Amino acid sequence: MPPPSRLRRLAPVLAGLAVLAIALVALVAVRAPAGAEATRLAVPPVPVPPAFPTASGPAPAPSPSPVAPVCSPLGLSVTAGEVDAALGHRAVVLTVTNCGSEPREVTGYPDVAVLDASGAPVPFTVAHDSSYTVRDPGPVPPVLQPGRQAVTGVSWSATVTAGGPTEGQALRVVPVPGDVAQVLPVWVDAGTTGEIAVAAWATELAR
Repeated sequence: MPPPSRLRRLAPVLAGLAVLAIALVALVAVRAPAGAEATRLAVPPVPVPPAFPTASGPAPAPSPSPVAPVCSPLGLSVTAGEVDAALGHRAVVLTVTNCGSEPREVTGYPDVAVLDASGAPVPFTVAHDSSYTVRDPGPVPPVLQPGRQAVTGVSWSATVTAGGPTEGQALRVVPVPGDVAQVLPVWVDAGTTGEIAVAAWATELAR
C-alpha cells in the first residue's frame, strides 16, 4: 500500500481523471442521438407511386377501327373524316368518290342511319337541313367523272337533358338510291337529342 503522502499527491490526478471520464461519457450520450437523428434526416424519403393513375380530364372518346373503302356496284365509294367538335356540337364530313369507269350523278341526300355496336339501327331522327356546324346547300346535280368526289356533312348535338344519352358506333350510308349500304365507323355521341342532320351532296362544303 502506498504511503499516505503519495496518496495525497495522487488524489488530485485521480479526481481529474474521474471528471474527464464522466465528461466523455456525457458527451457520447448527448451526441449519439443527435448523430442518429442527423443520419435519419439525411436519407431522402422514397416516393410511393399511387395505386391507380389519376385522370386529368374527360375520358377519351372511343376510336372505331378504320375500314378499307369499298367500291359499290354503282361505282361509288364512301369514306368518313374525323369527327369535329365545337361547343357541344359535332360534325363529320362524308366523301363519295366515283370509283367506277363511267360518270355518275349523285344528286340529293345520302340515306344515313346510325348503328349501335351490334350493327342494329339506333332510333335517330334524320333531318335534311343545316345545323350549327354544317350548312345544307340543298339538292344540286353534281355529276362525278371517274375519280372525282363530292362531299356532305352529317352533324348532331351532344346536349344531355332528360333521359339517358344515346350513342351510335357507326353510320350506314347509301350514297344514292338503288346503291348498296356502306358502314363507316363513326362514334355518334348525340346526348339525348336523338337527331342527326344530313346535308346534300355537293362538290364542296357550303360556307
